[in-house]
Amino acid sequence: MFAFRPLVEADLGAVVSWRNEPHVLTWFPEALVDVEHARRRLVPRPTGVDPVRRWIAELGGVPVGYLQSFVVASDDDLTVRCQDPEAVAFDYLIGDPDLVDRGLGTEMIRSFCRDVLVPEYPDAPRFLAAPDARNHRSIRVLAKCGFVAGLWIQPEGAPWADVVCTAQRRLFEPTVE
Repeated sequence: MFAFRPLVEADLGAVVSWRNEPHVLTWFPEALVDVEHARRRLVPRPTGVDPVRRWIAELGGVPVGYLQSFVVASDDDLTVRCQDPEAVAFDYLIGDPDLVDRGLGTEMIRSFCRDVLVPEYPDAPRFLAAPDARNHRSIRVLAKCGFVAGLWIQPEGAPWADVVCTAQRRLFEPTVE
């Protein structure tokens, strides 16, 4: 159902549009102003190493969402707060408001963990997402995928806590019969 591919510059217009949708701004309050702003924030510079991998989710060949993943140990603040440096963290959004509340988030996250995180991060024992504690929709979707809510962490400068939701890698690995 879902397919994932790395973000390319041609996707920036869609990502800017999605990041400015009201249902996204609630949880990602730092809007992307325009494509140039998105390029500066999301496209890695050739001179540096960027630990964040950025992805576009496609549904039926149409881009519908954005995800990013990284090893927790690459973010010093998150490493200290969530106490799981070996895990791989990810953020996600469905951009089109007409696709929200239709069960697609659950399938997108399951597919992303199975099809992207498992092969891309072969040494990661766990996957985690840390939605805003008020984002009950996201916490519910993660629970449906097998994630367990745990630590509440307070990101610096954030008015609300995030809930660290963790799932074991084996939940998304292919089963051998």
